[in-house]
Amino acid sequence: MKKINWVDYAIIAVVIAVLAGGAYYLWGREASTAAQTKKLWFQIETVKATQEIAEQFTVGTHVVFGEKKVDRGIITAVEVVPYEEEIENKLTGEWVMEPVAGYYQALVTVEFDGYETEKEFRGSQEQVNVGKSTIIEGKGCASEGYILGVGSV
Repeated sequence: MKKINWVDYAIIAVVIAVLAGGAYYLWGREASTAAQTKKLWFQIETVKATQEIAEQFTVGTHVVFGEKKVDRGIITAVEVVPYEEEIENKLTGEWVMEPVAGYYQALVTVEFDGYETEKEFRGSQEQVNVGKSTIIEGKGCASEGYILGVGSV
């Protein structure tokens, strides 16, 4: 039978350190970030919607958002404005914003519990990035749009 020497003990110590590091990476980070949950908000712009769709969003409605539809929030502000497109004025050659008849856009602000790091804002499952296309759904309302702003409350 072979005796155990210091090299064997060193190998065992390295294996234990790697396993402990892997366990912290998988489970320890979630526990440490759970304490950092804070109130965040984002504003989404629904584009080229009919008046009925734009006005279906009401303050106080609970919504889910994101592609996986698992992150939850509550609508805190809604502003419905006429939808405008950039059109070239043929007489002057300038580009101007003109309202499109029959279409509106809703600017919907949603508050949610999430995580804020130096690099990202995140709900429970997905990142919330400015410019990202996302879906919001609630009781009696649903739309897809682009995130215009995100921040902490």
